[in-house]
Amino acid sequence: MYGLKSGSGWDSSGNGSCDGVEEYDVVALQEIWCDEDWSYIVQKCKNRYPYYRRFKSGMITGPGLAILSKIPIESTFLYRFPINGRPSAFWRGDWYVGKSISITLLERTAPQYAPIAILNSHMHAPYALNGDAAYECHRACQAWDFSKLVNLYKKAGYSVVVVGDLNSRPGSLPHQLLTLEAGQVDSWEQKFGAQPLVHIASLSPVDQIKHAGTTCDSTLNTWRAHRGADEACRLDYALIDSTTLCTIDAKVTFTEVIPNIGSFSDHFGYACVLQLKERSEYSENSLSLQPNTSYMTTDQIQSRLEVYDGLLKCIDDYMITAQWQKLWRGSHFWASVVLVVLSMVVTTFTSNIAGWSSILWILFAVIVTASGVIDGLISLLFGNKEIRVLQEVYEEVTDAKRFLLHRIENQQ
Repeated sequence: MYGLKSGSGWDSSGNGSCDGVEEYDVVALQEIWCDEDWSYIVQKCKNRYPYYRRFKSGMITGPGLAILSKIPIESTFLYRFPINGRPSAFWRGDWYVGKSISITLLERTAPQYAPIAILNSHMHAPYALNGDAAYECHRACQAWDFSKLVNLYKKAGYSVVVVGDLNSRPGSLPHQLLTLEAGQVDSWEQKFGAQPLVHIASLSPVDQIKHAGTTCDSTLNTWRAHRGADEACRLDYALIDSTTLCTIDAKVTFTEVIPNIGSFSDHFGYACVLQLKERSEYSENSLSLQPNTSYMTTDQIQSRLEVYDGLLKCIDDYMITAQWQKLWRGSHFWASVVLVVLSMVVTTFTSNIAGWSSILWILFAVIVTASGVIDGLISLLFGNKEIRVLQEVYEEVTDAKRFLLHRIENQQ
């Protein structure tokens, strides 16, 4: 649900949201930007959800991640994505809010079940389908880190549920990383099966929600009414560990329209009912709580290799952009130094001819200095960091690819 400062009608929107979550055991939120909104939600829901947490990060507002639970929260942790947009895109805000993964470990409900780990995230948004504004590489690198965390908690014996606005369509590179690399299963697809985008585009807006689980860009959403019917898609998920969990039901929620306001948010909600499996149902399975490459078939290995190659190519393509951004911003800084020096020299001569012109040259120097210093800092501090993070992910993927190639050689 939207929670922006000065947003009219929050009481109606927030009250409706709080009233609609009573049936759930756990509620994960991704866009709680204001302290006042969170206080309001806690006040309204604390009797039904005595355990709650809002996560902090970033320079402004925070990542927007929060959780409400009827099950006691054992511990929490926040993983901050090392690559998450650019500070120069200040109007988009992703870099400034500090996109992250909130990890909430719930108390074990019974000895025969694995404890649950809820990994909630709002990954970097795409601002175009293709090109630099799509931020595909940023989300892919985020999904890579995400998959590593999922596997770590699986190995620790947790039943992992990945939830949130992943800003990635089914079958996209980030989605493949979370399903193939992390071994998670899309709860909607487990219940209803996968549906190609061509089929979804042919459905009516109502059927897109009911039968295809579309949560984003639906024409029935008042914030997205201008979109085409073929743009509706699923970006919000609950990806589960199918070894320890089974999807009983899944549906799109909060599709109602609030009078005089509109939809609750630009995305509809997603809800699912999951059943925990007893340890006896999977304890004899050698795959029990972790994806193990020792038990992968050649076809499964090939599928992973294709995903690795896709991620490596994605990083290679974006590295050109990252290096260019660093170069031109650094060049802008040094060009600004030259221009400021020249403006001082020019001011000395022009002030004797037209004194008023000095004001213009000083104003020019101030603007050039400010813009040059900002770009210089972005180039020096952010540019170097982004390139090194990309290089690190590239090396990690290369290591994983090398190991799988080694396994194929041993199987032959």
